[in-house]
Amino acid sequence: MSPSLPRRHTLSLMAGASLAAGTRAQTPAADAYPSRPIRIIVPFAPGGATDVAARQLAQKMSEKLGQQVVVENKPGAANVLGNDAVAKAPADGYTLLFAAAPIALNSALGMKLPYDVFADFATISLVASIPMLIAAHPATPYKSLADLIQAGKAGSKGLNYATAGVGSSPHLVGEYLRTRYAPALNHIGYKGAAPALQDAVAGTVPVILDSFIPTGAQVLAGKLRGIAVASDKRSAVMPDVPTTAEQGFPDVIASGYYGLLAPARTPAAILARLHAVAVESVNKTDLRDKLIRQGYEVHASTPAEYTAYIRKEIERWTPIVKAAGIKPE
Repeated sequence: MSPSLPRRHTLSLMAGASLAAGTRAQTPAADAYPSRPIRIIVPFAPGGATDVAARQLAQKMSEKLGQQVVVENKPGAANVLGNDAVAKAPADGYTLLFAAAPIALNSALGMKLPYDVFADFATISLVASIPMLIAAHPATPYKSLADLIQAGKAGSKGLNYATAGVGSSPHLVGEYLRTRYAPALNHIGYKGAAPALQDAVAGTVPVILDSFIPTGAQVLAGKLRGIAVASDKRSAVMPDVPTTAEQGFPDVIASGYYGLLAPARTPAAILARLHAVAVESVNKTDLRDKLIRQGYEVHASTPAEYTAYIRKEIERWTPIVKAAGIKPE
């Protein structure tokens, strides 16, 4: 259930033979790139984890490219509006996408999409990820993942858990737990992370599955109890919360993840330039340490690695969606 992300904090080599060849055979347009501002479309509203990471990356890329790189938020329809805007944009390197997990999850959910994930986008680099966090209200008796599973066993009273919504990564993890271990785990889907977190802190719902941003802040503040980080390594900013792997559930590993893409048919030399700048921005500036302090895990992948990761995520979640009978809303 848990395909690994590219090794953390490792400087990626060049993106592959095709990009290298493109760099050697630059066109005049590529030589002049960029000659005007670049926009990165974020398919979420401002202020969330995706937006925060994108804006910090954009600032560093602006410095290195000598042109302004601006973030444009285009939320809606489970990321489809923003993703589609980039898929249909001119393939000239001036409109990019900062994609999140729905770039794969929407396909796994069987959504009818106006674009093809692999035919209409050119991957540039995976940038960051945030492990999923499982937390409980402090008034509950739950202190481990085993406690939650026991509470959701067949014949029990059942256990409600909150997520940001149907079809989100945390929901799919919850459905995996339900179908594999605890059939009486009951999903309470909200319209976003904020209302789910509000009810979890209030104790209206006893357990929440969400990413470290924003739920981790409530754990650090003592308003929620950290049960598990869905990873094989502890969080640098929450080292006291054990991982799912060390609690005996190495199959329960999941992250929100963020990466940079361009429209398909963008010239190879421009893709190579963007890849080099993205990797340099992540690995050779203070951006890496900033992101880690905020709870992100940082990656700098080749385009091929990022494409393979998206494909594995689709393959991973599709049977879980079918087994649980999840329908996109």
